[in-house]
Amino acid sequence: MEKFIELALPPLLGAFIGYVTNYLAIKMLFRPFEEKRIFGIRVPFTPGLIPRRREEIASAIARTIEQHLLTKEKLQKLFEESGYKERLKNRIEIILDQMIDELLSDIRDSLKDGISLGKLNIKTALVAVAFEKIVDRAGERLKNTLKEKILERASDNIEKNIEEELPQILAQLDIHRMVRETFLSMDIQTLEEIVIGFSEKQLKHITYTGAVLGFLIGLIQSIYIIVISG
Repeated sequence: MEKFIELALPPLLGAFIGYVTNYLAIKMLFRPFEEKRIFGIRVPFTPGLIPRRREEIASAIARTIEQHLLTKEKLQKLFEESGYKERLKNRIEIILDQMIDELLSDIRDSLKDGISLGKLNIKTALVAVAFEKIVDRAGERLKNTLKEKILERASDNIEKNIEEELPQILAQLDIHRMVRETFLSMDIQTLEEIVIGFSEKQLKHITYTGAVLGFLIGLIQSIYIIVISG
């Protein structure tokens, strides 16, 4: 029995030590969140690796995102593929509808006011009434004609200006600074939850791998004991 315990102990201890070592190593990436001191002397490995080197990591992440993910070329492509031209055209069309409707309404109101206040003579009043009826009947056709011509010119000019200005606007975006400031503004505990959350399965595998390696190393030790003692 003692011989069995002597041979089984190294693999079991190795597995335990490997598991605990990897588990603590993962935890120490973030924890402790703040520096610890005893009698004014900083406790080693505090704060954790990521809190301690947060600024360097933030700059490295920002640089990677700027150079490989959010390049100005990709941002411009995303903008062009976003369907902004169609949405812009629809928005202009809505505004033009409102403007033309208001214009036609103002014309009708002016004609009615002129007739009711007697500002127009009979001949002119008859013309005004006739014109009002024309506006009522042809209003929709007139609105569509005006809208079509204005929309074509306005949307073309706006699109042209956007296409000319977009590269300059994107060039002025400081992606590196925005990403870096966002990273540094995040609470370290929230950052830990994000990182541990999306990589939980992989981190567990690392922990279990430590246990397996520790077990194998202990097993080799037990085999060595058997060989030299037998």
